[in-house]
Amino acid sequence: MFSKYAYKSGEGRRRRTISRPVVAFFFGLIAMTSALLGSLNLTCAATQDVKIQLCMVIDGSGSINSADWSIIVNAVSKGVNETISHDGSVEFSIVQFGTAGSMRARTELPPTIIDDTTYIAVAGRVLAISKIGGETPMADGLYLAWKELRNSSNYQNVARQVINLATDGIPNIHNNNATSDLDGNGHVDAYDDVIAVVNDETTQGLDELDMEGIGNHFSDVNATWFRDNIVRPKPGISAPPFTKPGWIRKVSDANEFANTLGEKFKAIIGEGEQIWAPSPVGAFFASVITAGFASIVSSLASAVTNPESFPSQIVAQKISATLPETLKKWLQEFISAKRKLVIGSRAARVFTLTKLEAISYAVSLSFLTFAYSYVRVSDLSQIWILIPTVLATSIVVEFCKNFLISIVARVEGVWTEHRLWYFGLGTFLFSVLVFKVPFSSPARLTHNAPKFTKRSLGLVAAAQVAVALVLAAVFFSVFTMGWTVIGNIGLVMCLTMAFFDSIPIPPMNGHDVYDWSKILWLVLFITALTLYVLCVFVL
Repeated sequence: MFSKYAYKSGEGRRRRTISRPVVAFFFGLIAMTSALLGSLNLTCAATQDVKIQLCMVIDGSGSINSADWSIIVNAVSKGVNETISHDGSVEFSIVQFGTAGSMRARTELPPTIIDDTTYIAVAGRVLAISKIGGETPMADGLYLAWKELRNSSNYQNVARQVINLATDGIPNIHNNNATSDLDGNGHVDAYDDVIAVVNDETTQGLDELDMEGIGNHFSDVNATWFRDNIVRPKPGISAPPFTKPGWIRKVSDANEFANTLGEKFKAIIGEGEQIWAPSPVGAFFASVITAGFASIVSSLASAVTNPESFPSQIVAQKISATLPETLKKWLQEFISAKRKLVIGSRAARVFTLTKLEAISYAVSLSFLTFAYSYVRVSDLSQIWILIPTVLATSIVVEFCKNFLISIVARVEGVWTEHRLWYFGLGTFLFSVLVFKVPFSSPARLTHNAPKFTKRSLGLVAAAQVAVALVLAAVFFSVFTMGWTVIGNIGLVMCLTMAFFDSIPIPPMNGHDVYDWSKILWLVLFITALTLYVLCVFVL
């Protein structure tokens, strides 16, 4: 039973830890907040509004043969059945372009909300679409697509308007929409018409334009031109990975288009692999088990190192007599891990990264990169694509944040270094492998014992929570600007660290904040917990 724990600080003063009512409050607040936001999330899901208007613009020109056309429409139909959400959050429409007499583009599916009552009929209607044939009036198809989106009764500024263009070639019908050479090739042509149409649509409110280039004769030169001139928002990227909106993906043939369409729908709509958050159940158990295990270990450490502060000295003596000396030593180390006497003061080298720190950062970044890549993919073969992005995010969150705090702490007289934390590493790997929820921390900041005070330790610990929350706001801005993968991973990583660092159980950072200023700890803890739970339930 976890009660009170006292230990000697570097100044020789005995400090008391939190009482049982505070621990009960801590766990109760987690459960209450999770239940409340869970109910809110269910209510929101039940009253889903249209969040995205998606129009597919499909090349139906003569270069698409009948067999390939059948594969394409079957893939789109399957996507309606299996990938696009049936909760009413997506309005879907289809426009085909080609030439037949005076016709250059036609609406195959007017804007239709996809829900449980419509998706079967829509999927059947897609299968019945016949190919137009002829040439490639791409600008006409894009123009009609935006017209359908704008004229829809669901058009509103708060929804996302997205066009997905699928073509096997280049525009070859000049519709005189462009009046100047927009791509700088020396003359005004059908390419400039496409740019002009997309520019107008972007000005009017088009949020995103993505595309697939189908077939081996869709060259790298063509892909580069479309990436640099057509996809929105700029700058465009080549996918996969789908790190932000505004991408082009080359596929070798219609079969590859069909095999990857579901992945691309998920990337556009924001489901599945593009937006990730820890599962509510996994996050709850990972946090409770980690905090509970830390409480048990702290309680045992209290019985071993300070039996007079334990609720029952008889029980404490029995525990101390039962445990082997090696375990007792580890328990003492568990509590004093942040205040290692082996770290000597190096005030003249405030900006120095020591050898042990470099090793600690390298190992910690490796575990963070593996963990957040592993939990985010459904297929381990995809992990290598994600690792560079996750590593860059981990460097910002783990290295930049902690090294900055270390420098500030050193300037203030608290020599601070980054060290691996084996207890945290163990619970971190446990939460990742068992719940697929990265929780705890593989490393921590340790302090020079003769230098710290209750105030200085509290400031450093509070800074770790506050900086993580500030970085979370930065990554949220990155996320809303369209850099979805980086923003998503960074946001979850920062909020997880902020919540973990605010837990008031020794030797976690939240205890140092609590020991220094209970009001500040309460503000930081409630803020971090609320944002973390919102991330889990709403993201």
